[in-house]
Amino acid sequence: MAPRLTLRTRPGPGTEPAPAHLLSLAADAYTSAARAGFGDLLAAHAVVLCLLRTKNLGETLDSWTISRLPGTVFMDHVDDPVVLARDLIHEAGHNWLNDALAATGCKISDTAHFHSPWKQTTRPALGFLHACWAFPLTMLFTAHALNSTAGDLHRFLTAYLDQQRSLLAGTAPDHARALELISDDGLRHRLATAHHQALAL
Repeated sequence: MAPRLTLRTRPGPGTEPAPAHLLSLAADAYTSAARAGFGDLLAAHAVVLCLLRTKNLGETLDSWTISRLPGTVFMDHVDDPVVLARDLIHEAGHNWLNDALAATGCKISDTAHFHSPWKQTTRPALGFLHACWAFPLTMLFTAHALNSTAGDLHRFLTAYLDQQRSLLAGTAPDHARALELISDDGLRHRLATAHHQALAL
């Protein structure tokens, strides 16, 4: 799988081909994700990767997707393919869920709200369900990646997984209620399975 990697170099629409070291970083990240079983997810839902700012391990990394550009991911990055893979999986998960909701015709009520431990605020059901899907995916990947990492990266990923375990645990009762808003049985089951698997880590 070869992502269309672009690197934004100035404000506005202008982009240019990414330099070789970033192409290599991205290729290694996609390979890392595929080894953990997320290759198909990225192949379909992280087709265009736009790398933004380079940051140090442990700094806050901003990343996002927008519905007007399906399959496109914008993100900060550190110079490590495993961390990039983790964040690609998170954002591809958002793209996947948007597509799945559209494909199944699920309309999520905007009147129901749930507490999000990630945002430390109450969020509409759609945002809550997105978080309870995307973060478990990163947890499952991280648990797999820990088997092949060492040193600072291993400690960083261990701390990340511990933090996510704590945050996700608090969502269990609300997540069960939020899933009742998903009208499609298959989609509801898939979201529940990922949540349960991550809780069991």
